[in-house]
Amino acid sequence: MKTSQWHRIHRIIAPTIVGMFAFPVAASGQLPRLVLNEVYVDFSTGVDAPLLKTKFNVYDPVGPTMEQFDQNVGIMDELNIDTYRIELAWGRGRSGFNLNTMITGTPDDLVYDFEPLDHMVTELDKRNVRLLGAYGYNPLPLQDPTLQRYASSSAPIDMEKWGEIVHTVAQHYVDLGITFGIDEVWNEADGLYSFYSGTEEEFHEIYRQWVHGVRSANPDATVAGPASAPELVWHRAFPEFIASENLPLDAFTFHHYGSGELGLNSVDKVAASLDRFAHFETTAMILDEWHSADLIEPWCRDDDVRDTYEGAQQILHDFDVFLSRPELTSVSWAWYMDPARAQETCMGLITNDGHRKAVFNAWKIYGNMPVDRKQVRSVGPLKAIASADDHNLGVVIWNPDPYRRRIDVHLENIPFDRGDVRVYRIDAENASYGDGAYEELTPVEAFEDVELGDFSWLDHIIPEHGTLYVEADDGSGLSDLTPVDVASVVKVNRYYPDRGTSSYADFDRKTWIARLGMADEQSANQQVGVLAGGLPGALRAEVEIEGQLGSPSANSLLGVRVDYRVGRTYTNGLLFHGPYDGVDVYSAERDMALPWEGRAADGDVNVITVSDLADFQIPLAEHAPDGWDGEAHIAFIMQDAGPGTRARIKLRPLE
Repeated sequence: MKTSQWHRIHRIIAPTIVGMFAFPVAASGQLPRLVLNEVYVDFSTGVDAPLLKTKFNVYDPVGPTMEQFDQNVGIMDELNIDTYRIELAWGRGRSGFNLNTMITGTPDDLVYDFEPLDHMVTELDKRNVRLLGAYGYNPLPLQDPTLQRYASSSAPIDMEKWGEIVHTVAQHYVDLGITFGIDEVWNEADGLYSFYSGTEEEFHEIYRQWVHGVRSANPDATVAGPASAPELVWHRAFPEFIASENLPLDAFTFHHYGSGELGLNSVDKVAASLDRFAHFETTAMILDEWHSADLIEPWCRDDDVRDTYEGAQQILHDFDVFLSRPELTSVSWAWYMDPARAQETCMGLITNDGHRKAVFNAWKIYGNMPVDRKQVRSVGPLKAIASADDHNLGVVIWNPDPYRRRIDVHLENIPFDRGDVRVYRIDAENASYGDGAYEELTPVEAFEDVELGDFSWLDHIIPEHGTLYVEADDGSGLSDLTPVDVASVVKVNRYYPDRGTSSYADFDRKTWIARLGMADEQSANQQVGVLAGGLPGALRAEVEIEGQLGSPSANSLLGVRVDYRVGRTYTNGLLFHGPYDGVDVYSAERDMALPWEGRAADGDVNVITVSDLADFQIPLAEHAPDGWDGEAHIAFIMQDAGPGTRARIKLRPLE
């Protein structure tokens, strides 16, 4: 057990300088310690925005092979992602996943080969990852035989057959019991000619037929598009078309290659476009191709910093940037794997022979950190993020400068008394690419069963562009990141009445925890909902609130609403609210209507005041309508609850 570098903060210490390193000794009239870069974390104080695991996901183009997928799908768990995006690549000249020949035959005699995609969605499902599948390009039977180079990017010659193909594919995965997490139309239709060579009007018909094909097979599908190219050519015209025809669009998808700060410019453009129409208040924004490098040509090159520790600190920086925008629901890194044919390293998190890069290790750190963010104060140029739950904590620190920095790390108000502590590094010597060698993320120091509370890790070095990660746990094995089996998640519904606000709402389908926050907003209406099947007869709701609940307004509410569904009809509902530390955020005058279509009428909602919002029961079976088979929509609502207030609502089956 190593304890020499951990010091309970109960005395003033000063350094004795030996070479370039400082070793702490008790103060006895000596000069104060040299001023170092200090990182202070107060684990008793929560801050926004949470480190959501639904936020960051991955994408692969057609370059990797199915053999690579099988090799690397297992370590996808380490990233704690929600979706994996691919283009189905119908009709393309090549596809490593062998999906380009998924549909063959003739328009009158279509032939389907589902085996490769079945394999992929099944393997993802084993790991609780859902496919974000981009339907396209033009299937072989629907290509114009007079075209050559751009046949696969052309519009289908028979739009009704295109819709039939889409329906058949969507129906197949309904029958298989593994529907796509997100159904997306095409890829960068407004971008390069090689991706789409038809007209804008033809693409509108592609969408009409596509959305009908998907929704006729799966009425609850999350439909998305148009996977707009980084230039955002159609980011205004496409919403105009959707709104004018009242077509569904659960998520506007778009692409950006460049830093997080540049990415926000694209986010602003898409948000401004969607905000022109009330039709898009329930439309999420998904950046489903992104890489932090501004210049990505050539796509593959040797000794690029995207493969080394410099890239690790950059991806953490950009994650922090994107977390500041709650209306950006998901961001997919391009790529998960380097292509099989690449002779040099590329944009992937993993090399084409299966080695983790430094960017993978940085993402693994983020994926392992608890969701609920804690207060950090950094004295000096170092950047840091910290989070904790009742049994775990994590602090990641990165050095954005080309200088080595001395560092002290101070951990205050740790939520458990004893535990194990591990320290990791990503730098030129650790967990990074160098001289052809790739290393996994492993602790460089470990401290077993030490007394915690307020501790410091003193007199260390963080190299130029290096990353340092400190984690601790109480040895219980418990974590808020552990997936739970509450019910099957059919769909997550989101609501954005005011994009650009710092307030937020998120539901994690793996952990069944909703997080809502007012942030610094005086007035905000945050709602997130989950349509679930196979619900138990009763649920237990555990609610934790940070901040000071405000005085109710005419529209105030902090609560949970249940809308029962029988068949495809919503019948009646329940609305739960009640006091938390004596304050009940609820106004009987509020308009209880939900933003999502098809919910129960307000007059059919039974308002239930619980005795303590911190811990209450949801007796689903007791209030269920005749014929109910366990399907309901559950909404988590925070409106006008007071600036700085945040809520974590955890649902569990009632034992």
